[in-house]
Amino acid sequence: MKDPYKVLNVAKTASMDVIKKAYRTLAKKFHPDLNPGNKEAEAKFKEISHAYEQIGKEDSRVKFDKGETDKQQQSRERATYYQSQQDSGRYSRSFGQDFDETDFFENLFRNSDAQGSRRQPSSSRPNLSGEDHLYRLEVDFKDAALGAEREITLPTGKKLLLKIPPGINSGTKLRIKKQGGAGFDSAPPGDAYVEISVNDLAGYRRVGNNIETELVLSFQEAILGAEVKVQTIDGQVMMQVPAGTSTGSRLRIRGKGIKTSSARGDQIAIIKIVLPKIISSALKKAIRNLGSQYSYDPRSTKATV
Repeated sequence: MKDPYKVLNVAKTASMDVIKKAYRTLAKKFHPDLNPGNKEAEAKFKEISHAYEQIGKEDSRVKFDKGETDKQQQSRERATYYQSQQDSGRYSRSFGQDFDETDFFENLFRNSDAQGSRRQPSSSRPNLSGEDHLYRLEVDFKDAALGAEREITLPTGKKLLLKIPPGINSGTKLRIKKQGGAGFDSAPPGDAYVEISVNDLAGYRRVGNNIETELVLSFQEAILGAEVKVQTIDGQVMMQVPAGTSTGSRLRIRGKGIKTSSARGDQIAIIKIVLPKIISSALKKAIRNLGSQYSYDPRSTKATV
């Protein structure tokens, strides 16, 4: 016969609360309803249940520690195990949306304590909240910048409407209260956390609460100035480019950046001047003629035309 202290992985000097906590943790891990078709888990659960029957109550623990045997105790263990299968609806219920772990383990532990002394009042039992669950969700750049609502489906099949606050960053965890693992006995369930991963958007880069984009100009537009269309996450806007704009210049479009609860950032258009792919002989001749009249050194900080 195996040592129940070793089966429950507790010291022989462990308190009753520690023994009960160890039992509940192992019972949840190896219960056949949570491990359908797993014969090893079923055998382990029987072993755990028997160990708890031996040392899970003060009177039976005293008998075990004294080396006494109790065949009726073994009989009760078997009855408890099979009764727990009937109460939980083994092979007839799936671990899905309708499965209530709190009710399930409440019944299980009530059966385990049915013999001997009365159950302790809830104030003297350990209050074991359910485990927190972590999920990951990919969010589009625009939704992260402006905020959005997304419907998510938990592994249990339950659907929830998740509000994504504007300005959220990758790595931020959103908390959904009481949607995690079920608690033991009367303890509350854990929480669900959704970790956000923001997808990149080609041509856009977040810098603080601003968005940086590249704006390509022809050399004529850069020299003469122009009104050009610029794409923002809200749609196209018209922007005035001043005459004499150089590559690397930064033009601000106010209020088109990352939205927050109190304000909104800007979009910064970084200028890049692009020459024609094919430069004709006529264009070269025209530039030479202009160069003789408007020559300047672009590497000089005092360059003027």
